[in-house]
Amino acid sequence: MANTGRFKDRNADIRAAGLTSSVDKTNTTGICMKISHSEELAEHMMRIDCKHKKFKSAGLLYAESPRLPGISVPELMAIETSKSRFMVFKEKFSEDMYLKQAKLGEAKPTGSKPDHITNLSTTFGRETRSRGRLYDTVLPPKPAEQVNREYGKFHDKYVISHNHYFPAEQINRRYNQPFNRQATYGVEYNSDITGKMVKRCMQQCAGHVIIISKEQMDFIDRTYPRLGKKKKKYPYTYDPGMTFGRPSEPPVCDCKMLIEDISPCQSNKHLIDALGHLNMWRHKLQLRADFQMFDLISALEHSDKEHTRYLPLKKIFEVMHQMHLYIDIYKMRTTLSHFKLILDENCPNERVNYDTFCQLLNIQHPLPTTGNISTMPATVYDKDTTYRLLCADLSKQPVEVTPGRKKCSKKIDEENTHVKDLLTPDIATLYGLLPSDFQSLRPKEQLMKIFKDIVSESVFETIWQQLMNTHKEQNGLASVVQFRDVMDNIEPASQTTNALEAQMLTAH
Repeated sequence: MANTGRFKDRNADIRAAGLTSSVDKTNTTGICMKISHSEELAEHMMRIDCKHKKFKSAGLLYAESPRLPGISVPELMAIETSKSRFMVFKEKFSEDMYLKQAKLGEAKPTGSKPDHITNLSTTFGRETRSRGRLYDTVLPPKPAEQVNREYGKFHDKYVISHNHYFPAEQINRRYNQPFNRQATYGVEYNSDITGKMVKRCMQQCAGHVIIISKEQMDFIDRTYPRLGKKKKKYPYTYDPGMTFGRPSEPPVCDCKMLIEDISPCQSNKHLIDALGHLNMWRHKLQLRADFQMFDLISALEHSDKEHTRYLPLKKIFEVMHQMHLYIDIYKMRTTLSHFKLILDENCPNERVNYDTFCQLLNIQHPLPTTGNISTMPATVYDKDTTYRLLCADLSKQPVEVTPGRKKCSKKIDEENTHVKDLLTPDIATLYGLLPSDFQSLRPKEQLMKIFKDIVSESVFETIWQQLMNTHKEQNGLASVVQFRDVMDNIEPASQTTNALEAQMLTAH
């Protein structure tokens, strides 16, 4: 049920493969395998007809057909019969003059012996002085111990002549010095102590070779049906929502994505391979005894006709190939593009500073800082934890200042703060009120809100009219200190001060 909706049956009206109930001679396998549409067949026939008419009208229908030569095969093979006698004599004379080898079936004449010495008159070689039998001369009588001893002594010569070794004898290939027969051949690999390579070690064979035993093959024959043969009994109950086969697209989800609810991280494999290729060449050039970085720089300077210290990337690779430095062009271009060393990249006039390029290949110079080369998802931390909930207030916006309230400078508060205020601060100062809050000019609505529980409306109107008559230049604004000075003349000062501070704290 997990794959429901991910596959679409495009051949719903075609039956599945299986055994037919009756033999139909008209529908053979060859006819059934021909998949062609009627419209495509008609279009193909029309194209062939148009092509024949086009060649016929141009007179080229049979122009390119093969033609047989007018001369027969025996005449082509018998070239010597067509030569004259003088031509045959001339060719034979030329061969005898310039060919120093003997003719076929004749001994080559030499002038190293007199003419009277021939193979019939003279016996070549040294005469055998032994007068014994030929069998004793070829195979003299020896005991078995002597035969075995001589056989072991002559074994090294017998290996050279017959390439024959003792059973389980190590082959001696006679390599030149310096050569150590006890050395280990091949690349030495470090053993894996983590157990990650256990799966590869437990595979049957390397490559695509699979060894199947007879017991396993019998089990496959009993369990799995052959192609085109319907299985008699299925080991499970049929479900209409079941999808057969496997999904074509690879899985795009893992355990981390399910827990964190994020999209898959796509690592830049091409960039990792390119950086590894560059690191390999840095070490390889350091170990080469026949290479100096100065030679490469001199060759690049010779190719730089304008002396700008810049060359096209293609030209730099050509110079390196001439010096037998066959570096991978595509991987090196990916590395240079990552480090932003290509000027005017993907333009016709792109170029690279070959001094910087040689420093990149030199292991004595450090590589530029790469940073994080993996592509991370947009949201990695999207699960609410206890720590994240505690730190959620950091992402909130601060409370904005009331638009009607103007900020006073810090200098005014410092000037109006005395030693008494620091030693015995008022209650309003302990709760965050500053002297500037009492001295800033406020409209009538704010003062009415502050003093509504302290004075009545009639008294407030009387005090406000007196303030407006006294301070006409403030454009209808007054401060809390000015309002309290006028109010102190009407009511006792102690009651007014305590009530005012409480009301200011509530309004603030």
